[in-house]
Amino acid sequence: MTIRDYAAFREPLEHPGAHLREDFLPDYDLTAGALAKAMGLKDRTRIERLIRGAQPVTPDTALRLGRVFGTSPDFWMNLQNGHDLSKAAIAAREDLAAIQPLAVAG
Repeated sequence: MTIRDYAAFREPLEHPGAHLREDFLPDYDLTAGALAKAMGLKDRTRIERLIRGAQPVTPDTALRLGRVFGTSPDFWMNLQNGHDLSKAAIAAREDLAAIQPLAVAG
Protein backbone atom coordinates (compact mmCIF):
# COMPACT_ATOMS: atom_id res chain seq x y z
CA MET A 1 0.00 0.00 0.00
CA THR A 2 1.41 3.36 -1.03
CA ILE A 3 1.12 6.20 1.46
CA ARG A 4 1.40 9.57 -0.23
CA ASP A 5 2.71 12.69 1.47
CA TYR A 6 0.08 15.08 0.17
CA ALA A 7 1.75 17.95 2.03
CA ALA A 8 4.61 17.78 -0.48
CA PHE A 9 2.44 18.07 -3.59
CA ARG A 10 2.97 21.17 -5.72
CA GLU A 11 0.54 20.09 -8.44
CA PRO A 12 -2.43 17.75 -8.28
CA LEU A 13 -2.18 14.21 -9.53
CA GLU A 14 -3.45 13.79 -13.07
CA HIS A 15 -7.18 13.73 -13.60
CA PRO A 16 -8.41 10.21 -14.51
CA GLY A 17 -9.57 11.62 -17.82
CA ALA A 18 -5.94 12.22 -18.77
CA HIS A 19 -5.20 8.52 -18.24
CA LEU A 20 -8.23 7.63 -20.31
CA ARG A 21 -7.26 10.05 -23.10
CA GLU A 22 -3.53 9.23 -23.18
CA ASP A 23 -3.38 5.54 -22.26
CA PHE A 24 -6.67 3.84 -23.02
CA LEU A 25 -8.29 5.52 -26.02
CA PRO A 26 -5.19 5.25 -28.26
CA ASP A 27 -4.40 1.67 -27.17
CA TYR A 28 -7.91 0.55 -28.07
CA ASP A 29 -8.16 2.87 -31.10
CA LEU A 30 -11.31 4.49 -29.68
CA THR A 31 -12.98 7.86 -30.02
CA ALA A 32 -15.07 9.33 -27.21
CA GLY A 33 -18.19 8.35 -29.14
CA ALA A 34 -17.05 4.77 -29.70
CA LEU A 35 -16.16 4.39 -26.03
CA ALA A 36 -19.50 5.83 -24.96
CA LYS A 37 -21.28 3.35 -27.21
CA ALA A 38 -19.22 0.43 -25.86
CA MET A 39 -20.13 1.57 -22.32
CA GLY A 40 -23.85 1.63 -23.14
CA LEU A 41 -24.19 5.41 -22.87
CA LYS A 42 -26.73 7.34 -24.90
CA ASP A 43 -24.24 9.95 -26.06
CA ARG A 44 -20.57 10.85 -25.77
CA THR A 45 -20.95 13.94 -23.55
CA ARG A 46 -19.89 12.20 -20.33
CA ILE A 47 -16.75 10.79 -21.96
CA GLU A 48 -15.84 14.08 -23.66
CA ARG A 49 -16.17 15.94 -20.35
CA LEU A 50 -14.18 13.25 -18.56
CA ILE A 51 -11.25 13.31 -20.98
CA ARG A 52 -11.14 17.14 -20.72
CA GLY A 53 -10.99 16.89 -16.92
CA ALA A 54 -14.32 18.69 -16.63
CA GLN A 55 -16.16 15.79 -14.97
CA PRO A 56 -15.08 13.37 -12.26
CA VAL A 57 -15.26 9.61 -12.49
CA THR A 58 -18.50 8.64 -10.79
CA PRO A 59 -19.19 5.16 -9.41
CA ASP A 60 -21.42 4.45 -12.43
CA THR A 61 -18.68 5.55 -14.82
CA ALA A 62 -16.08 3.50 -12.91
CA LEU A 63 -18.25 0.40 -13.18
CA ARG A 64 -18.70 0.91 -16.92
CA LEU A 65 -15.01 1.70 -17.57
CA GLY A 66 -13.99 -1.33 -15.53
CA ARG A 67 -16.30 -3.56 -17.52
CA VAL A 68 -15.31 -2.29 -20.96
CA PHE A 69 -11.53 -2.27 -20.31
CA GLY A 70 -11.34 -5.33 -18.04
CA THR A 71 -10.05 -3.29 -15.11
CA SER A 72 -11.59 -2.95 -11.68
CA PRO A 73 -13.96 -0.09 -10.90
CA ASP A 74 -11.67 0.57 -7.92
CA PHE A 75 -8.84 1.44 -10.32
CA TRP A 76 -10.87 4.33 -11.75
CA MET A 77 -12.22 5.48 -8.38
CA ASN A 78 -8.70 5.43 -6.89
CA LEU A 79 -7.43 7.63 -9.72
CA GLN A 80 -10.25 10.08 -8.99
CA ASN A 81 -9.69 9.97 -5.23
CA GLY A 82 -5.96 10.63 -5.63
CA HIS A 83 -6.67 13.58 -7.90
CA ASP A 84 -9.27 15.02 -5.52
CA LEU A 85 -7.12 14.53 -2.41
CA SER A 86 -4.08 16.13 -4.01
CA LYS A 87 -6.12 19.16 -5.11
CA ALA A 88 -7.63 19.53 -1.64
CA ALA A 89 -4.23 19.16 0.08
CA ILE A 90 -2.73 21.89 -2.08
CA ALA A 91 -5.67 24.23 -1.47
CA ALA A 92 -5.58 23.67 2.31
CA ARG A 93 -1.80 23.41 2.73
CA GLU A 94 -1.46 26.16 5.36
CA ASP A 95 -4.50 25.09 7.36
CA LEU A 96 -3.37 21.47 7.38
CA ALA A 97 0.16 22.39 8.45
CA ALA A 98 -1.26 24.18 11.51
CA ILE A 99 -3.06 21.05 12.73
CA GLN A 100 -1.22 19.10 15.41
CA PRO A 101 -1.74 15.34 15.49
CA LEU A 102 -3.38 14.01 18.64
CA ALA A 103 -1.68 11.52 20.92
CA VAL A 104 -3.43 8.44 22.26
CA ALA A 105 -4.52 8.94 25.86
CA GLY A 106 -2.84 6.62 28.21
